[in-house]
Amino acid sequence: MHGYEHHRLDWRGILIEVRYCRSWTKLHSGQPDEFHMAHIEIESIEPARAFLPITETGYRSHFVPEREVIAGGGALAYVEQALDAAASCRSWKVREQEARQYSLC
Repeated sequence: MHGYEHHRLDWRGILIEVRYCRSWTKLHSGQPDEFHMAHIEIESIEPARAFLPITETGYRSHFVPEREVIAGGGALAYVEQALDAAASCRSWKVREQEARQYSLC
């Protein structure tokens, strides 16, 4: 059974749950730690399943070499960096701006 850490992240007013399993699998049995794969689940919980720049459904399952998460400062920092990087694209900025404006329809 794989153990997950559970974290909460408030990102731009969206409450996100980050579930992280640092050694979800190994690419090859007996390989050094640098080959361990981590699993990260990201889910917006308030608002529930809110659109995020890394997922339109509010949920994302992501496998990544554990060493990348460690180099990124841990699971929360890694996820926040991924969100910030994806939010820098034009389409996300437009979507964010539209969400701030009231609809007159």
